[in-house]
Amino acid sequence: MIKNNDKISENQTTILLFTTMLGAGILSLSADVAKAAGPNALIVILLGGILALILARFIGYIASKFPTETFVEYSAKLMTKPVSVILSIFLVAYFLIFCSLNLRIFAEVTKSYLLNSTPVEVIMITMLFTSGYIVRYGIEPIARLSEILFPIMVIPMMIIFLPTITDLDLSNFLPILRISFLNLLKGILSTTYSFIGFEILYVIFPYIQMGTKFKKSINISFFSIIFFYIYVTFYTIGIFGYKETSVQLWPLLTVIKSINFPGFFIENLESLIMGIWTFAVFTSISAFHYAATLTLSKLIKAREHTYLVIPLIPIIYFMALIPDSIVEVYKYASYASILTLFFVVILPILMFLAMKLRDKGMKNSEKN
Repeated sequence: MIKNNDKISENQTTILLFTTMLGAGILSLSADVAKAAGPNALIVILLGGILALILARFIGYIASKFPTETFVEYSAKLMTKPVSVILSIFLVAYFLIFCSLNLRIFAEVTKSYLLNSTPVEVIMITMLFTSGYIVRYGIEPIARLSEILFPIMVIPMMIIFLPTITDLDLSNFLPILRISFLNLLKGILSTTYSFIGFEILYVIFPYIQMGTKFKKSINISFFSIIFFYIYVTFYTIGIFGYKETSVQLWPLLTVIKSINFPGFFIENLESLIMGIWTFAVFTSISAFHYAATLTLSKLIKAREHTYLVIPLIPIIYFMALIPDSIVEVYKYASYASILTLFFVVILPILMFLAMKLRDKGMKNSEKN
């Protein structure tokens, strides 16, 4: 039984999906798409976002057929209990992997730009215990926090680029559409990490208030994140060009470092943006941490997910320490994208087919 005070509204669902997807991926997005698609980067983000939206709607459709159950319960009905257990274990691992990747990227960026003398281990432990605190209280506080932090994260980021409008060179986006289909496909796949997060729909659907138009929430969150990514990438490539952008690790921070905001009382703008970005990563890590905890609690039939929040912290921590460098972190992220392909493309199709076969079997048994 789900308590009413652990339900999230339509607006909270929209913002939670937005902040979960935002996470750490925004820092490297411009470089990824510039490397893969050159001057066609904005088109690639748009197409990648639309593809992710379709996949999210598909997952949402399947979950909506079992409105009071999470992935663990309804996958058992569709694909037998043993298969459900295996898939649920992999889903927990999936959430933990991306939680740890976001955590490690956050720690590396924070150490580079804010806390130079602080070990990444200390930064990660601090973030994990802070997120663990809010995860213990369920999805509603995470969604409420996302709702509060949303304007703080988005509005300054939109405003801060305005002084650079005179530095934009629109020729950096030429030639348009002179790209092979294979490179276009590679470009779309390069946006994968920046849209990861909507998979939490597998487990949070029962916690969305009954009557909420989940399709509308998914649509708004995706169109918002697509616009935001295009906006940031437009300024980044418009200033640096796609060649220079493609060789940088975090081009967004490099652009912000070069901005001179007239009359602004804060000289070190990247520190301000880092503070804002910290909120985004915090909500993303918390959402993944919660999704992993909830799925595991349903799998082992624990009474409350709260019992598993603390035990998962050291697992996430040590997983985040596996890569030897930030370059390896992104290499592991590209490997993890294969798992993403399974959970957002292959599995929903298999579950949809199983659902249709189940419905057909039920209709035939009723006739007999």
